Amino acid sequence: MLSDQILTLAALLEAVVLLPILLEFIIERRKRKHAVELSLEIVEVSDIDIHLAGVDDLLFDIRDLIDRARYPQAYSELRLGNEILIAGPPLSGKKSLAKRIAAEAKFDTLIIVHNPRNVDALARAKHLAVRSRQKIMLLLPRLDLIDDREDEELLAELDALIEATSELSHALVIGTTNKLVAGSEVDHLFGVTLTLPGAPVVPTPHQSLQGDVHRMLAGVAEFYLDRAIKAGYRLVDISREGFIARVLLNVTNPAQIEDVVVLCQTAAIYRQRKSGEKGAEKNKDRAITPDMLELSMRHVVVGG
Repeated sequence: MLSDQILTLAALLEAVVLLPILLEFIIERRKRKHAVELSLEIVEVSDIDIHLAGVDDLLFDIRDLIDRARYPQAYSELRLGNEILIAGPPLSGKKSLAKRIAAEAKFDTLIIVHNPRNVDALARAKHLAVRSRQKIMLLLPRLDLIDDREDEELLAELDALIEATSELSHALVIGTTNKLVAGSEVDHLFGVTLTLPGAPVVPTPHQSLQGDVHRMLAGVAEFYLDRAIKAGYRLVDISREGFIARVLLNVTNPAQIEDVVVLCQTAAIYRQRKSGEKGAEKNKDRAITPDMLELSMRHVVVGG
């Protein structure tokens, strides 16, 4: 009997000791949940009132990307991450441009992560995107506030978000930055970059590729280009050697090469689709032209 009382007393003492820890955990969890709620804004794209002017040329340049986001099934053969980085000075309309893309591509829902430095908010946005059955856009403003040297956990969560959504045909991630630093972690996370007029850009100092690196990247370019040709694409007004040489002028890694080639394929599919809508006979092979290559280079390589 006495032993039971001792055990009960010990349990009570343990509960008293653990109670402050438990309360602290509950309070912290509520704070984090509240922070996530403040960081996330979920809106219906159809309810967005967009005021944007002066970007008609940019919208024209990305008409194929908008078409791919609107009709992903028409581009299902391509593998390209669903992420776009918009760079521009403050108050230049970066978020409005993202909203315009959402409207043009007929997305259903827009999730704005007002504080993309909140790891929990990024994780929650990823969860919503993966679970959603609707077309959903994630907007991550002010990514220039992320410090490559200090925000390793944050960058890891951002990378996980982009990785999780990159294979989802119904999702698109758009980040914005006031300053674009070529070669930064944020730059590497996004396959496509749109640069608004006046955007502060810090380019990567041009360095001639060493012989072994040059040969490796040339091999990568040959692989992706030959794969596209085997899939029915053809080069027009540019030779295979000329295409590869142009790509190697600015790229610094294999991922950029893949993105450039796939963007060229995207443009070729778009042009074929539009020619079909106009009643013209569709080509069985899709043409990749020098202007497609130049635009793809600008969208992938800073200063390309």
